[in-house]
Amino acid sequence: MMPLALLHQSPSRPISPVWSSRRERSKGSHGNEFTFGRERLPRFRGVCLFIALLSVSPAVASAARLTPEAINAWNKYLEWADKKVEREITDGMRFLIQDYLSSQEKGNVLRRLKAGEVVAQRMKGVIPSGADFDIHDAAIHHWWGSILVPQVRLEDLLPFLQDYDHHAGRFLEVEKSRLLSKDGENYKFSFRLKRSKAVVTVYYNTEQECAYRIHNSHHASSRSRATKIAELENPGTPGERELPPGEDRGFLWRLVSWWRFQQTDDGVIVECESASLSRGIPFLISMVPGLRGYLESVPRESLENTLTSIRHHAPAWKKP
Repeated sequence: MMPLALLHQSPSRPISPVWSSRRERSKGSHGNEFTFGRERLPRFRGVCLFIALLSVSPAVASAARLTPEAINAWNKYLEWADKKVEREITDGMRFLIQDYLSSQEKGNVLRRLKAGEVVAQRMKGVIPSGADFDIHDAAIHHWWGSILVPQVRLEDLLPFLQDYDHHAGRFLEVEKSRLLSKDGENYKFSFRLKRSKAVVTVYYNTEQECAYRIHNSHHASSRSRATKIAELENPGTPGERELPPGEDRGFLWRLVSWWRFQQTDDGVIVECESASLSRGIPFLISMVPGLRGYLESVPRESLENTLTSIRHHAPAWKKP
């Protein structure tokens, strides 16, 4: 369905470092600051360090290759994730991810959804207990998020999501979109994506496929998979070209998303579970205080942006 996700899965608490442009009036402090989580650096030093570490050229970043071992690990993880999702959506008594939370956690999620918030959390419990699983030279990122789309019916929301010719302009990261083919409830489409975070901007040409399932009048689901992800070099110029996998910066190598839709009296609850594969975080970058958390914030923000776009545009959308 929608493109999502970037960097590293880790049990550490997510941090969202931000630019800090405040004047310190205390003695010995002056000028602007650059903030990584709780660590503050002088603005000039922080900017230089950030650019040096993140704005790496494809030639430098190519040291992180997409290895056969990483692909095998991804395929094994995806197999477990697919089985988990299938068990949950065919349970008969439960359907949404939030249905599998404790009563207190579910109640909190519902309150936030009705207040118009986006709920986003790191996905857990995919790897079976006791399973031997490791991934080298790469990282898997798995998040789930939910939002309530008010004043809309399921039978109207699904055609909005399937209107792939017009996703550009409705979804923040989608610059161009085109439906390639349709076979029943199976769709193939292309997206040109733009993802920005501070000083880093990445463009991709992607091709994706999505299969929808109507479970009953109140429940539907879908699974989307990127069949092509090509980072662009010199985007928007005559020298624009697609970089082969392994010769790009490795921010996004694989992407799969699972979607669940449930009709309620208040509207449709939309849940998206997204897993992606990227390069691992280089050792030097991981040593910068707060930077790991900064990089890990990208997939969550992408998920939140996608869900927010659905909530904003779907209620006003009319069938062509």
